Amino acid sequence: MTISSAGVAGVGGRATFAALMVLPAMGLPITLVALLISIEPLIDMGRTALNVNGSMVAGTITSQLMHQTDKSIFDK
Repeated sequence: MTISSAGVAGVGGRATFAALMVLPAMGLPITLVALLISIEPLIDMGRTALNVNGSMVAGTITSQLMHQTDKSIFDK
């Protein structure tokens, strides 16, 4: 299960593929994947927004720590 889920990381809509592997292993019906497919785009949008926000914060903090931030542009 762990090895197969590692290959899913770079695939869009990966939660659906991961659910197809995990649900039968747990003894749950695969029909639950239909529910997951309907809400996966919303979950993916939130995940993407969080990743973009984290990258922006990390870049801003790194720039300020290295004293490379132009404060006049930053304050605008």
